[in-house]
Amino acid sequence: MERRRYPVDTQTFSNIVEGNYIYVDKTDLVYKMVKDYRYVFLSRPRRFGKSLLCSTLKEYFEGNKEMFNGLQMAELEKDWVKYPVIHLDFSDNKSNDIDSIKETISAKLEEYEKIFNITDPRKGFNYRFSDIITTANQISGYKAVVIIDEYDAIMLNAIDNDELQSQIRTVMTDLFSPLKKLDPYLRFVFITGITKFSQMSIFSALNNLQDISLMPEFEAICGISKDELFTQLKDGLQDFADENEIQAAERFTKKYDGYHFSKKKQDIFNPFSVIRALNDRTLNDYWFGSATPTALIKLIRKFDIEMFDYDSVECESSRFNQPVESVTDLVPFLFQTGYLTIKDYNKDYNTYILGYPNEEVKSSMANVLYKYTYKTHENIPLKKAFIDFSRDDDLDKFIEHLKVFFYGFPFSMDNGKANELHYHSILYTALASFGANITANQETALGKADLVLKMPKTIYVIELKYNRSANAGMRQIEQREYAKAHLDSGKRIVKLAINFSSKDRNIESYKAEEEKID
Repeated sequence: MERRRYPVDTQTFSNIVEGNYIYVDKTDLVYKMVKDYRYVFLSRPRRFGKSLLCSTLKEYFEGNKEMFNGLQMAELEKDWVKYPVIHLDFSDNKSNDIDSIKETISAKLEEYEKIFNITDPRKGFNYRFSDIITTANQISGYKAVVIIDEYDAIMLNAIDNDELQSQIRTVMTDLFSPLKKLDPYLRFVFITGITKFSQMSIFSALNNLQDISLMPEFEAICGISKDELFTQLKDGLQDFADENEIQAAERFTKKYDGYHFSKKKQDIFNPFSVIRALNDRTLNDYWFGSATPTALIKLIRKFDIEMFDYDSVECESSRFNQPVESVTDLVPFLFQTGYLTIKDYNKDYNTYILGYPNEEVKSSMANVLYKYTYKTHENIPLKKAFIDFSRDDDLDKFIEHLKVFFYGFPFSMDNGKANELHYHSILYTALASFGANITANQETALGKADLVLKMPKTIYVIELKYNRSANAGMRQIEQREYAKAHLDSGKRIVKLAINFSSKDRNIESYKAEEEKID
């Protein structure tokens, strides 16, 4: 049987249709969006299907009805019109100086000036963009459609350069300033970005811009929903399961699921990773490893990040859903760029819990943080020991490997700040980078357990101490009854107390006791 073709090397709707690639049909949501609104903003993480959505919109508004044969749009749309479309894609701009950025923008405008035969363009991006839109309207007799993809890509590339960002904002504000006054000439305006980075200043005149990013009805407009994976992609999932002899649905869910873009919390899978995993029939960290998360690395340099601080963040939407004009709080950036997602919503208090969406993001981010923070210390031997621990559940043997691991840390690496938090951070980040199912500061009725490590056979409830004793840690676990929160797990539960010594800079003692289930 011929293998199904997955669009791993194209984000263009026409290429997917003409090449007979697999396409997850989103055209019912596209139809709803263009009928309900005229000015739309959508924020989604990188490589989450925004460019494909823009390409789909372009084909739809250009009236290419034949492209939609067999899709939901063919049944929904009865009145096909060929509108002039101006599509500006900024995702490919990697320039680091304002002159190069201006040249890039000028070249994009020049393409449309040629299309609409504007031979003597006026000076100024705002005038040129305005003339393109009005001329398109005059020539075609129909209102123009404007699609702006990844409007913030240029600014994200300069996230650590305040002066350049200010210059970019001035240029981009000038470019997009005509959109409000040209309303009579516009049928539809669609803007995508990773973040709300400078949205308020660049598009301040567009007070009718509808942000659909957190609207439940458009939660699945990008990405792959659980229903779509198990219906439209079920054959590929079965092929994957047959070749790897595993429960594909369970593994894909742990690895790539977990994104939520509204309080309704519809499960959304990362499309970039899912398509590549189905094509390669291998589970890899495709999304995180697809390109160096440059902006994240720059912010790691700026902020003193403890990874477990973002394992469970309670906040109102005003905190995580705001423009990151000048990053003083990592939460908005981490949410909008896909490193965090909505995990829960409390309607009584109108608060959200944010956390890492899935195994791919959590382990990959931990790996980046570990390598950046502890550049000189290798953790591969510990990773091998952890894999063995997952199989044999031999705690004593794994603790000995942990001791070797900590003995290898150079004295200078803790900068004289070794304390309980220091070892807490190292242990959590290292284990998370291996893909461990580990949670930090897990709340229970009587307090917070430092770490909860869920292994295939056993749940370890861990309390860390520094210059105290393992007995002190065990007393805290028992007095605050941390282990009881896991009694219905169906697994063996082990209480584990570990004491680190400032003298040895390592594990001084540990104590493990199995929780008895009545």
